[in-house]
Amino acid sequence: MIALTALYDRFARALAWLSGAIAAFVMAVTFTGVVMRYLLRNPLSGGFEMIEIGMGLMVFTALPLMVRLRGNISVTILTDRMPPRLRDLLTLFSDLVGAGLSGFMAWRVWLQGERLLTYREVTMELRIPKGLIAQGMAVMLAVTALAFLLCAYEAWRHRTPKTDSKIGQL
Repeated sequence: MIALTALYDRFARALAWLSGAIAAFVMAVTFTGVVMRYLLRNPLSGGFEMIEIGMGLMVFTALPLMVRLRGNISVTILTDRMPPRLRDLLTLFSDLVGAGLSGFMAWRVWLQGERLLTYREVTMELRIPKGLIAQGMAVMLAVTALAFLLCAYEAWRHRTPKTDSKIGQL
């Protein structure tokens, strides 16, 4: 199981790098669009759609690593006062809820993507099928659900959860 977890963590790291590349692309498109609009008086065709799609993909490709590193926001005013075993059980429960919610959202977004593909919905300028974008996001939500399950497994096995101080080790 440890080898599979390590393989998943490398995959999540690769997705985070992809998210960074998408962010760089979004910045380049934004810069190019501004330059073309104000200096050349000719807006970048499809620029808004590229930014819109890129922002969504950027978020969804970053989610698995964020979950594995436990980078989500947590309020610890009560959990800091709990006994360690109860805290571990609460962590296990919240990871399982996160996995369930991510899995549910993945399923619903996938179905919405199928619906959009059935109706042949495309973006206005670039003509990109909206269903494929939705299904790509659904896949990333399923990968995120797996990240929550791995975190739940680690909580169940009483392994130290990953934190920001371990980013270099992942």
